[in-house]
Amino acid sequence: MISASLYYQNDLLWRFKIEGHSGYSSHGSDIICAAVSILTFNTVNAITELSNEETSIKQLDNAQGLLDCEFPKRKLGSCSDGSQILLDAMILGLNTIKETYGENYIQIQTIRR
Repeated sequence: MISASLYYQNDLLWRFKIEGHSGYSSHGSDIICAAVSILTFNTVNAITELSNEETSIKQLDNAQGLLDCEFPKRKLGSCSDGSQILLDAMILGLNTIKETYGENYIQIQTIRR
């Protein structure tokens, strides 16, 4: 199962961590893993290229299905409008995957400080 952890401080998402594999299908044909990977990596790439938001990949391991990304300025309460829209779209996509395929394949938890 994929576990998506969303970390908030003062209502700003400052970190997300995706780990695991959905188990929906075999490696190479798992559409849920592919969707989550594309969604999260594209979000990080888009924020890096299209906004002035600083990103920091803390951990990345494709074999384990691990992406741990932080946005240091957001943790301090500062963010760009563009990055907010992109992160909101990522969360919408993750929730849509969960609603479509169920919690047996992806779980999303919100951690607030």
